[in-house]
Amino acid sequence: MKNLFLASAIALVSVVAVSAPSQAAPFHRHHHHCAVKTVKHKVHGHWVVRKERVCR
Repeated sequence: MKNLFLASAIALVSVVAVSAPSQAAPFHRHHHHCAVKTVKHKVHGHWVVRKERVCR
């Protein structure tokens, strides 16, 4: 019986320890200085225009 309570307590502590960082993850976003850059290149003889996000 003592082992059951000990195992339950360890399981509960491990679940709380793992879920705490995942709950805090959305609050630690880094702000980057990003811009949209237009890139043109040829594919099979046709011009392809694509917009890329460039962050510094």
